[in-house]
Amino acid sequence: MQHIVRSIKDKIEQAKKLPAFKAGKKTEIAENALDETVSLLSEMVSRIEILEAQYGEIE
Repeated sequence: MQHIVRSIKDKIEQAKKLPAFKAGKKTEIAENALDETVSLLSEMVSRIEILEAQYGEIE
């Protein structure tokens, strides 16, 4: 999962470095980073649910 986090961070940094006149590309990169973030969060929720099923609710 660490590689996914690193990929998201790299995409955000890449978007930040683009000049304002490349707003379309900045938006595309940011949307890709957001999609990866949602996917990562979904995976984390799934893993937490598995742990909760085995060990009880995690607060």
